[in-house]
Amino acid sequence: MEAELSTDSRCVKVFVKIYSYHVKSGKEQEYLNIQEEADQVYSRFPDQKTIHLQSMADKTKWLEIHTYKNEDIYQETIQTIDQQSEIQVLYKRFLDVITSVEEMSEEDYQLIEFLGDK
Repeated sequence: MEAELSTDSRCVKVFVKIYSYHVKSGKEQEYLNIQEEADQVYSRFPDQKTIHLQSMADKTKWLEIHTYKNEDIYQETIQTIDQQSEIQVLYKRFLDVITSVEEMSEEDYQLIEFLGDK
């Protein structure tokens, strides 16, 4: 994924969307199955990457982190993804495995990676 260079060209900036939620105890495998199927849809879009983090302290807490080249690419990609019938079905299944929609949060970040001799 090629991200946009900042104006000082010493770093790369990437748009990041982070979702936080809790998965019901005993529903972890169903959650992973849903995410695996969703990843098949998301993988059709080369300008994004998704990772999933499970809390070590609270096994029900998960972070879902999506990265995109920039916010415009995010907006275009998510509009297309949201129209996919598979995603709509998967989202309904997802709502059945999380503890509550009210506990789910969504935040935007900017990843800044400094370029150097690597």
